[in-house]
Amino acid sequence: MQNPFLSNRKSFITYSGIWVLVMGFHVFLLIISERVTIGFALADGIISNALFAAIGLGLWFPIFFSRSEKEKILSSFINHIFACVITIGIWITLSYFLLYSLFGSQTADIAFLRSSLPWRAGIGILYYGVIILVYFLMIFYRTHRENLVKESQLMTLVKESELSSLKSQINPHFLFNSLNSISSLTMIQPEKAQEMIIKLSDFLRYSLSNKDEKLTALREEINNINRYLDIEKIRFGKRLVVVMKANEACYDLKLPGLILQPLVENAIKFGVYESTEESVIEITSNCNPDALSITIRNAYDPEFPYKKGEGIGLKNIRSRLGILYNRDDLLTIRKGPDQYEVNIMFPQLK
Repeated sequence: MQNPFLSNRKSFITYSGIWVLVMGFHVFLLIISERVTIGFALADGIISNALFAAIGLGLWFPIFFSRSEKEKILSSFINHIFACVITIGIWITLSYFLLYSLFGSQTADIAFLRSSLPWRAGIGILYYGVIILVYFLMIFYRTHRENLVKESQLMTLVKESELSSLKSQINPHFLFNSLNSISSLTMIQPEKAQEMIIKLSDFLRYSLSNKDEKLTALREEINNINRYLDIEKIRFGKRLVVVMKANEACYDLKLPGLILQPLVENAIKFGVYESTEESVIEITSNCNPDALSITIRNAYDPEFPYKKGEGIGLKNIRSRLGILYNRDDLLTIRKGPDQYEVNIMFPQLK
């Protein structure tokens, strides 16, 4: 793993700039002390701090590759004490050797160099502690960021899995009903059974092309609803009347694929199944730049003993809307004296 201070130009400039400031402060303190020459102060500030800056870059690798979640705090502390002692020993030895090589003939400067070894060790401990702390903060931040990315990816996979599961429940539900109808028609009206098989094939082809959870244009969903209604009209004949009030301005707005068919199926279930007369289903679309609204109305007999609760279609739609839009108020159901109305809102994602 590359050192974070060497990973990009901005980080390296920041790291270098901090050490330049430290060098300047070091030189300033030595000059105002008036215990060494200006030349020695400049050399000491530059050499000492440049060496530790280079050593500090190297400290990243043992820290990054030796860290372990199972390592005990005491063991880690002892390891850092040994690492600190070795680091400071190397730093002071190299600094002393280089400065002595340059100023060995200047007695006052060398005397100061020897007498300053204790406080140099203290400064080395400070440098080591700050660098190690910064590295641990960087590791913590990087790990936290990676965990957030992994969590986000995991949530996306979970959502995709949930959506696929929900959609796989809806399609067989409709398919079983259609196959039962085809089975009945083969005995009494084989030509209609053949027509229904062709229509069903077209509908399933569209369903397979939308097997992944994605947003599609209202125009495509309306075309799919018309395929579905062609199948159902073969079953119910003149009893099924559909009034489509689709606003053409809404045709390009987006909604989840294959989400309207269960609503229309539900309307047919409550409005046509038990009726011997003509039943009208009204599908209306309205929109604005931020949302698309679809309303499906059908008449029903309130005295008929319908099963209580929502069918699998409505439950799946609620779940899909909650996963996709993170809202639970997009599907509303109104039941009047003789009319059943479902309204579904699709926010337009930016």
